Amino acid sequence: MNRKKNTQKKLVNELKNQLMIQAERLGIKEDYSLLFMEELKLDSVKKILTEFYMERANLEYEMQLAGSAKKEIMIKLEKLNAYIRKAVGVQNKHLGVYGQILDAGIGDKELTQRAVKKLEPTKVRASA
Repeated sequence: MNRKKNTQKKLVNELKNQLMIQAERLGIKEDYSLLFMEELKLDSVKKILTEFYMERANLEYEMQLAGSAKKEIMIKLEKLNAYIRKAVGVQNKHLGVYGQILDAGIGDKELTQRAVKKLEPTKVRASA
């Protein structure tokens, strides 16, 4: 199992290196900075969490309407809540890395302001 994970990590790192080489050749290396990569990861986690929260709202609504099928919905809710906890953990991990990058300093004031806005939590509303 560890061998498979290590192989996958090496492959991803090699792809990142190739991306950086190509970006440098095209003159857009700044667009693929470490900060930008973390922004992409944070955006992805936010999208996934939004989908999870929407699904949880749907399941809770189903549970209110359901009479005898509550047990099945409860099981789905428990699994979904576990996924949400894991996603929040991943989000916190990336927020920590993002904060470290910001603490190290970017240099450009506009980039720093944009980056700080990414750290602000977003609120998710379920549609009726």
